[in-house]
Amino acid sequence: MKAEHINPFLKSTVETFKTMVNLGVTPGKPYLLKEPTHMDISGVIHISGDIIGILAMAYPLATALKISSKFLGEEIKELNKNVTDCIGELSNIISGFAKKDLKSLNVSISLPKILRDQCPSVDMPKGAPVMCVPFDSEVGNFVMQICHID
Repeated sequence: MKAEHINPFLKSTVETFKTMVNLGVTPGKPYLLKEPTHMDISGVIHISGDIIGILAMAYPLATALKISSKFLGEEIKELNKNVTDCIGELSNIISGFAKKDLKSLNVSISLPKILRDQCPSVDMPKGAPVMCVPFDSEVGNFVMQICHID
């Protein structure tokens, strides 16, 4: 994806976490994914229209639990429906906010699909480059993966 297509997702992630979770997140240096990575839970959104791709917000369990606890305002100690709902909702908000910054393009976003424990790695199209952007926060790290499909 072009920088002008990725930047709205970066901006949206920072703003979503600040507004919805009261959590500052800082993007790190982007890199191309070389090997599938294991994350405990991921929120996956498919993008279609003028740009076609996949957005995955991937979290280690400890980070997902802390983010969900902050988002919901109650302590969550184990992976449950509240956590999957929270990760799905955050993925949906991030992609929705990014979509408004891509208004010059005809773009549709899917409902989020949640991958957890039994299916931890996001299945990206074979041969398509996957750009990863790590994020740091006071509750742990997570990764945004963006794949552009030609």
